[in-house]
Amino acid sequence: MPFAKTNNAKSTITRKTLETGLPLERGKSHLVKISIAGVGGVGKTTLCQRAMGHILDDFFDNYRITIGVQFFTHNIDTDFGKVVMSVWDLAGQPQFRQIMDRFLSGSKGIILAYDCTRIDTFFSLYHEWIPLIRENCDENIPIVIVSTKNDLLDEREIEPEVVTEFIDSREDHNLNIIGFIETSSKSNINVRETFEFLCKNIVNKEVHKYYKQISVEKRRKKKTKANKST
Repeated sequence: MPFAKTNNAKSTITRKTLETGLPLERGKSHLVKISIAGVGGVGKTTLCQRAMGHILDDFFDNYRITIGVQFFTHNIDTDFGKVVMSVWDLAGQPQFRQIMDRFLSGSKGIILAYDCTRIDTFFSLYHEWIPLIRENCDENIPIVIVSTKNDLLDEREIEPEVVTEFIDSREDHNLNIIGFIETSSKSNINVRETFEFLCKNIVNKEVHKYYKQISVEKRRKKKTKANKST
């Protein structure tokens, strides 16, 4: 069950509108900031490394913790133009928690990662990271919950059904969780797909927000013109 829950609303924008007036102009790259968060050791950096194609054969034998934050970039072609995804890999150790607010600021989307073999890492999302997101991010920011290390299913401590139940109980967390994805960096399962899924959702959201603003502005101008004529 790699994609246990997703919310993929189809776009109604036509090809004609793609060629005129879009916020993502053809031939230009636009930056989208994504943050990936979770306690230390869940595999956030390996997810980023694998997604960006930087994993080496000895990577898993020479793991080092993230100090503060690391940055990764990945180019994505979307229906609305080219996007440069800027991924902020946030350190999960408690000593870095007091500076996480400044790194979360400005994020357009969040990946919350936990280790499926350590149930405490899932609980930490609710008790530690979700409060930080509420304090420092837009209330409707799209979030993807990611289960890591799914090549170790015999050691799994938390079943996917528990996560989907949490997502469905929106009144308990009041977050815009758009998906839950089971991944494995070591086996390269759903890694790049996770980042691209979130990034494309962000782009769709921004484009529809743009057109909504245009529609409101057109109605305002039309109303103003009508009032002047009378």
